[in-house]
Order: sequence, then C-alpha cells, then structure tokens
Amino acid sequence: MKNILFIISIISFLVLATEDKASFLNLFEDNEVKPAEEVFLLSYLTKESKLHLNWEIKENYYLYLNSILIKRGEDTLDYEINETNIIEHEDEFFGKTKIIRDSLNISINDEVNLAQIKVFYQGCADQGFCYPIQSKDLK
Repeated sequence: MKNILFIISIISFLVLATEDKASFLNLFEDNEVKPAEEVFLLSYLTKESKLHLNWEIKENYYLYLNSILIKRGEDTLDYEINETNIIEHEDEFFGKTKIIRDSLNISINDEVNLAQIKVFYQGCADQGFCYPIQSKDLK
C-alpha cells in the first residue's frame, strides 16, 4: 500500500510540475523579448547648432538614465535633458537607480560633426531581461 501511495505521489508531482512549466512558458510566448533597436527607437536631428537625440521607448521597457553617454572620439559630451519622465527604481542589479519610460529627448549645445559622434545607452524589459550596452554611430 505504501508503494502505491508513493507511486501516486510521484505521478501527481510530475503532472503538476509539467503543467506549471507549460503555464510558465505560455507567459512569455506572447511577450517575446525583442531586439534592442525595436524597443529603444533612437532618432536624431541637428537644428540651430544643436544635436537633438530622441528615444521612443516601447511599453514594458525602460532605459537607465545613467547609461546615456555621448562621445566625440574619446571626449564625453555634456547634454541637456529636454523632455522625459524620470522614475526612481529599485533594481536587483544596480540598487536604487533612475529609469526612463516612454520617451527621452536630449540636446547637445555644440557644433557637431555627426561622423564623430557615438551614442551609448542601456535598458531592460520588465520581464527581467536586460540588454547589453548599445552603441550607435551617428552619420
């Protein structure tokens, strides 16, 4: 009798474990993590001796504010934040940090040679996936 109860317990455990795994996988089936260039849409333009950079950030994704870096050669360029909603965030990797959702618009007050400008940024999906640092050469 003990052997039968043991076997029934094992079978029940395996059935439940399989169902839990299937339902867990279904959670992510419709929420596939997309490539960074599809969720952090970076555009730019020059206007009145300023370079304007704009990120459109898709829903359920965010950028780290302190990951935004603009370089000309080896020099780091200062920028001004024009439009965004900065949110305090508790991050499992970085602790308390600031993130940006929806959009970010910054400008650089400088005569800019786009061929020399490189933009760096990093963000995550709400699902817990974080992208490596992204870089883009402006041309």
